[in-house]
Amino acid sequence: MAKTHDQFVLEMELISPTIEIVGLYKKAVDRIDVRCKICNHEWSPLAYSLREGKGCPHCGAIRGSKNNQGKTALKTQEKFIADLKRVDSTIKVIGQYVNGHSYIECECLVCSNRWSAKPYSLLQNHGCPRCAKSGTSFMEQFIRLCFEKALGTDSVHSRDKSAIGMELDIYVPELKIAIEPGNWELHKKSLKRDLLKREKCADKDIKLITIYDKFPDEIEKPFDNDCYVYSEDLNRTDHSIIKGLITNLFADLDLNYEFSEVEWSEIEELAYANAKAKTHEDFVNEMKDIHPDIMIVGRYQNANKRIPVKCNICGFEWNGVPASILAGDGCRKCGTKQAHRRFIKNQAEFEDQVYIANPDIEVIGSYTGRHNSVKARCRICGCEWEPRASSLLRGSNHKGWRTVHKNMK
Repeated sequence: MAKTHDQFVLEMELISPTIEIVGLYKKAVDRIDVRCKICNHEWSPLAYSLREGKGCPHCGAIRGSKNNQGKTALKTQEKFIADLKRVDSTIKVIGQYVNGHSYIECECLVCSNRWSAKPYSLLQNHGCPRCAKSGTSFMEQFIRLCFEKALGTDSVHSRDKSAIGMELDIYVPELKIAIEPGNWELHKKSLKRDLLKREKCADKDIKLITIYDKFPDEIEKPFDNDCYVYSEDLNRTDHSIIKGLITNLFADLDLNYEFSEVEWSEIEELAYANAKAKTHEDFVNEMKDIHPDIMIVGRYQNANKRIPVKCNICGFEWNGVPASILAGDGCRKCGTKQAHRRFIKNQAEFEDQVYIANPDIEVIGSYTGRHNSVKARCRICGCEWEPRASSLLRGSNHKGWRTVHKNMK
């Protein structure tokens, strides 16, 4: 006999008195809403798992952290804030720290964006999602703009993939050089890829210059030649350092160009604008130019975070990837209809093909697609019916045609 909701509640009071049943029990393999009476955490486990003694995952995580004496041991609020400050001083902790896997609210001191993140990911240098958009850094923009100012816009390629088959951040074909600026914390995990780029560049007689910022003073450079390292964050520190980098690069490459103070200011301003995180309003304005028939329903966060959108033509709603939509992806329903219209036969073509398939059939209705019905008439007996257009193209005839035509003979 199936267990009732009241029976399940009574059973749970004996098994796990700290768990409050919020939802309605239906059967053991269905999920049910429950709440922890200790920490007020709510979740929806499978009912049978509660009967097996499974408790609150939130409280379990806290107990595990307290028992763990290693690197993931439970931190205090003050200890977590101190650890985070050493990793990224631009993040302000707003919420209360519980453990490494429980979301905590934080704020970016650079762009004022607020979001919730898992503490362990913040300690792994996963910073503000708005600032870490799908784009380029201030450092990369600044270096590229300096070379463009000295050599001309057409002489400098950004994110080039044609030279070696791998993406090069900055590539100057006439000088046979490429420049790869980046954050050491991110690039230290992909040194094999950076080395492979160097090897491919060498095969093409291209000089690859690597630049790492936030590089620890106590370790050696990963590459002996054409490798610049800086302990500072070149995206945020005093710009005299990155200006000095440009001066050194130009000297090493025998480029004679003196930047005026006005030019430095123009480059700084444009680099900030190019590297600036896109706001919701920026995205909406871009969409008006690219896809005026698509309405933004949700709130833009970053280029790769799906956002609810709606087609103003057919009313279809979906969750699109902003980067893909800005690249040209539109409403797939309208796209399917357009593709169908491109391949649909016209009336004359359809009638000719039906005549070839069965000369005894005359098309007397309008053809609207192979899967739609179309009115037809038998030239022998005069029977009229509305079959699918595709069946006529296969040579099909009306029901009972053999008997009718035999009797007529």
